[in-house]
Amino acid sequence: MSRQMVCTLVLALTCATPALAQRDPWAGTWRGALTTTTTTTPMSGGAETSVTLTVVTQDGAYSGLITGFTPSVEIRPSKISATDEQLTIEGATETEFGPLAFAYTLTREDRALSGGGRITLGDQGFDVSIALTRARRADVPQPQVEQRIDYFLGSWSFEYAGGEFPPLSIGTRTGTVSFTALPGGPFVRGQVTGDLFGEPYQETWTIGFNEDLRSIVWLEQQASGQTLLGLGDWTSPIGITFHTAPLEADGRVYVLKRLMRVTSDTAFAVTDEFSVDGGPFKRLGNGSFLRTE
Repeated sequence: MSRQMVCTLVLALTCATPALAQRDPWAGTWRGALTTTTTTTPMSGGAETSVTLTVVTQDGAYSGLITGFTPSVEIRPSKISATDEQLTIEGATETEFGPLAFAYTLTREDRALSGGGRITLGDQGFDVSIALTRARRADVPQPQVEQRIDYFLGSWSFEYAGGEFPPLSIGTRTGTVSFTALPGGPFVRGQVTGDLFGEPYQETWTIGFNEDLRSIVWLEQQASGQTLLGLGDWTSPIGITFHTAPLEADGRVYVLKRLMRVTSDTAFAVTDEFSVDGGPFKRLGNGSFLRTE
């Protein structure tokens, strides 16, 4: 790796994200229960459902994940907005019982969120109340991945399904990536060996992590010769949000946004979206990674 590229990575970690040092009051993982006004619902089989809300912030905007409505399903809210004391969340997904949509407003008091809202499941709608707390790490009832650069070390197999969209993506591909530690700092380098439409290809990925700021950089040197530099927020133990530096090609400006869902010590998944010339973000592709060791 060139000296100039190493300097770029170090500057991204230490200088580009000073705001992350001051923790956002909404960011993090909140756990608790959602209670309906009826005795039974198709979602939970009872009046109360355990839910987990993870909120992440990037460039002043909020995104996140919700689990608990449906087993093994993560819901990405379509809207999360906040004032000094209230958080408003809206979203929708498909379940085995039909389309589910929700909207609720929560008020924060110290380490607790509470409030109400409404959920629509199929043709049925019902009011709900919600009570969540920001549990300390020792109180977390489920295993969580510790934010550390060593998480990536080792070999991973991957599958990525998405469009061929230069300069951001070379299209649907499969392969393996093996990360090794780089001396002198919190960085790892990954060598990619993959298959692209029956043809072999190789890439190099470099990842750096600042534990104090929970900031992460991802440098992707693609087989096409294109280089992507992404800056991410790893405040939440189960999710990383990335935005790449604007990339100019053929007179247009491209930005890639990536959500990495860190599901366990042996698996993570990515969802990519892209914007052209400052326009709305659109879906580009999805990938899944599984540790092979």
